[in-house]
Formats: sequence, C-alpha cells, structure tokens
Amino acid sequence: MAVVFRGRFYGLVAIVLAALVLAGFARTFYFRAWFDAPPITLLLHLHGLLFSAWFALYVVQTRLIAANHVRAHMKLGIAGVVLAGLVVAVGLITTVASAGAPRMRPMGMSSPQFVLVPLVAIITFGALVAAAVVYRHRPTVHKRLMTLAMITVLGPPVARLIAFAGQRESFLAIQTTVAAAFVIWCLIADWVRHRVVHPIYAVGGTLLVLSWPLRAAIAQTVGWENIGAWMARL
Repeated sequence: MAVVFRGRFYGLVAIVLAALVLAGFARTFYFRAWFDAPPITLLLHLHGLLFSAWFALYVVQTRLIAANHVRAHMKLGIAGVVLAGLVVAVGLITTVASAGAPRMRPMGMSSPQFVLVPLVAIITFGALVAAAVVYRHRPTVHKRLMTLAMITVLGPPVARLIAFAGQRESFLAIQTTVAAAFVIWCLIADWVRHRVVHPIYAVGGTLLVLSWPLRAAIAQTVGWENIGAWMARL
C-alpha cells in the first residue's frame, strides 16, 4: 500500500472501527474465557484471528503514515495484500459453512436465507481491497476504497452488540444506521477538508448503505432460498 493516510481523520476512523470490533466480539471471542460463551470451531478461531490481524494492521498503517514512516508503511503493505487474501478466502469458507447452521438468524431468517448478508459483505470487502491495491499510487482513491472496505465488514460485530442490547427486532434498522453514520462521517470530513465530496464516498458509500435493505429483501426470495439451501448442503 502506498502513501494513503494524511492528517488525523483516517487514524481516528481506524481506531473507532477497531474499537467497535473489539466491543462486538469481546464476549464471544476476545474475552470468551471470562464469559459463558458457547464453543466455536477451529475454522471460526482462524477466521477471528485473521480478521483481528487485519484490523490491527489497518490501525498500524494509518499510524505509520501519520508519523510519516512511508517506507515502513509500503513494506508492511506487501504483507497486507497476503493477509487480505487469507481473510477473504477463510471468510468465504466460514460464510458458506454458516449456511448449514441449525438456528434462526436475525430478521426471522433461516441460515440458508441469511447467508446472503455476510456473503455480500466479504465479496464486497475483497473487491474494494483489491481495487485499493490497484490504485495504491493514487492516495485520494486508495484511502477511500480502504475505508469503505472496513465499513463493509462491520456487520458481524454490530450484530453481536445488537443481540447483547436485546434489540434483535431492530437489526436491519441499526445495521443500516451504523453504516450510514460512518459514510456520513466520511462525507462530512471530505467536505470540511476539500469543500467537495469524493465520488467514491458519495456513490460507493450510498450503495454500501442501500445494500443492507436490498440484501434483506433478496435473501427472502425463493430464488435465493434455493441457492442458500444448496450452500447448506456443501
């Protein structure tokens, strides 16, 4: 990854995102030994470790650029590409495996229905990170693609916070609102700093927010139920 994060905004975003992930998975992953958490599979352990490493790397990379350690940032970016590939690969396997889980999911969906939600998230994350790597020599594009990629994968930690707060009936509204809040924050930061909103945030951010109700609608169609049921049998 090239020189991409300037000023304090992206460093602050990275810390807030990481804090949200830590809070969301505190009971079920990071501090599970102190809570009455159900056992998880080796695959889920690997998935959690890889995503944790990715968020840690994201925070470190923003700090390196803030401190003007450009060379270290670029060298670490090579490892970041490899890590991102592992995150996507293991994330896809974990997502497909979840289609067969025998429990009800948010919004009253079955696992074969709900699997569309994380599937779209991990595919979108991979596509955004890949595009960010391609545009690594165009910082204005790169940093915005990376930020949207991080917002894209907030669904799981937010879902756990929703469950902990007993607000399952508001799952879709809360998830959409959280995504919108981060996108709006990015739009405001762009406007304050540049007096113009970058199209990646304006268009990409809008599509990211709208994807939540769209995924919920598609997941409950007969066509997707058939696909989800096929995935559950894999």
